[in-house]
Amino acid sequence: MRAWLVALIGVLFVAVVLLLGTCNPTTQVFDTTPAMTAVTATTSAPVATTTPTTTVAAQAATTTLDPEMLGTLPPLDDLGMATLDYQSTVSTVGLDAVIFGMTANAAQRAAGTRFTPITPVGECYLATPDNAPAGITFWVVGGTVERVDIDTNEITTRSGAGVGNTEGRIIDMFGERIQTSPLPDGSGNLLAYVPRDQSDKVFRVMFQSDGEKIVRFWSGRLPWAEELNGCPVQ
Repeated sequence: MRAWLVALIGVLFVAVVLLLGTCNPTTQVFDTTPAMTAVTATTSAPVATTTPTTTVAAQAATTTLDPEMLGTLPPLDDLGMATLDYQSTVSTVGLDAVIFGMTANAAQRAAGTRFTPITPVGECYLATPDNAPAGITFWVVGGTVERVDIDTNEITTRSGAGVGNTEGRIIDMFGERIQTSPLPDGSGNLLAYVPRDQSDKVFRVMFQSDGEKIVRFWSGRLPWAEELNGCPVQ
């Protein structure tokens, strides 16, 4: 009888253990699978946003502008050897053998090189010599050279004045022949060299400063020597 009772209790104990096992809350671990699936779905969404960016870049690359036709000067033969170099000097009447009042053809022959227009060829235009130091620009007005602009410190006046000099040095060099006035935009000053000789009264050498040092200078005949805004619109 006692043995039977012990066996019955054992069977009941096993049944209780099995019943509790089927109700174990650890089965909730499998709920993480939907969460992982949701993450995977959201990470793929940004890929679709790259398409508009590619389209915009393609449109920008196809944008072009028509180049402005500057024109050219008539071809010249037998120009000889180039004469403009870093030993060239500016005077009140020109740059080396290129003298104000020369025709464009005569000026090119004097320089030993062709001039290339950098503004549209017309009544007034700017041109640079092909075989010469950078920083030289000639003004051609009505078919003749009337001014030369210097934007390099390698070329100076015959007295050695040029880009990089202080205003004080220019005044010390030329004294009372320098007339100083502020630039209209307030960015510096304009120092005008006025020749003493009556025969040179139509010529000027102009030094533009940033308020302290010379940043560019030019020489030419009036009224072009006093022009600050490039060739006037015709």
